[in-house]
Amino acid sequence: MLYITGLDFTVDTKLFASLQNRGEEVLVRTGRKLLKSIRFPFVIIITCDRAEVVAEAKVAAEVFERALSLNPIAVSRCRYSIEGEEAEKHVFLLSSGVISPLFGEDTVQGQIIEAASVSRLIGSSSPALDKLFNMAAAFSKRMHTDYRLRVFDETIIDAVVARVEGKRRILIVGSGESARLVASALLPSHEVYMTLRDVTKTFLVPPGVCPVPYERRMEEAMLSDAVISASSGLYFTFSEEEISRLEGKELYDLSFPHDLPDAANVVRTEDLGVAQPLKEKMISTVKAEAGKEIAEFHFWMERAGNLGNIEAHADCVAFEAMRRLSGVVGSLGLSSEEERNLRISILDSVRKAYISKTIKRK
Repeated sequence: MLYITGLDFTVDTKLFASLQNRGEEVLVRTGRKLLKSIRFPFVIIITCDRAEVVAEAKVAAEVFERALSLNPIAVSRCRYSIEGEEAEKHVFLLSSGVISPLFGEDTVQGQIIEAASVSRLIGSSSPALDKLFNMAAAFSKRMHTDYRLRVFDETIIDAVVARVEGKRRILIVGSGESARLVASALLPSHEVYMTLRDVTKTFLVPPGVCPVPYERRMEEAMLSDAVISASSGLYFTFSEEEISRLEGKELYDLSFPHDLPDAANVVRTEDLGVAQPLKEKMISTVKAEAGKEIAEFHFWMERAGNLGNIEAHADCVAFEAMRRLSGVVGSLGLSSEEERNLRISILDSVRKAYISKTIKRK
């Protein structure tokens, strides 16, 4: 049975600034700390919006948070936990990007691979967890190859267009697909401006839309009758102080996580009261495909549990050896590359030695 102990960064992004964009460094440091506290297999994954430990027994939230160098009291409201088959399903849905703030993002695939690799090298993984994460990475690649996951429903566009009817000048903050679709829909009856973080990429702007530097968004917002924020970032596009200066203007937030702080004049996607059939259909499709993967994972588990499965037992022995030697290897003062190569060598050598000895006995 699998257990997930997690933290949702979107509840309060400032609390988790120390974990974001740190890659392997944080995974290794946190994993080594956890190895001192728990003796069962686990994998840690950190994305732009969450940190999770996926384990074969329950990890106490406080233990995980301290290993991440976080204050458990400060982050307690950001906790969540999942277990059993729902935990298995969660790993596949997470890998596909359909439960990410940026719906259908593909960067999680690399983070899944990195999480599995680090856990393997520090000795915290197991054959089952390794198999699960490898399957999840392959699943993510297949979903993004077979389906166009990043959908944006026209129902949202129609609702926004109806609400800004009669307004003259509209500012679109963001230049992704959703921002471009909204801008194009507004062009026939509005004067539309769109922000660009890189002003050389004017090819992103639909014909007829006026590009403006992202840094000038506040000045442009003050000149506009309505502002529609549809960026793909994790942080607010306007601060609370800036929002207060835009009081009286119509502000629309079409992003999740939200682009704009709470304010009386901010209308979010959920406030539009429209169905999102394309998104709902895509989630249903990915869930159905994930169900097939879980069935395959369970089949593998049953087969791996067979006493005659030499490779599965070899993996178990190799992971256990790495777990026992992890602290020793970490204390040798090797460079990152040297340590990685030594860990890979230990895993490979133990695995091959076990298979060789077992075959000779038979």
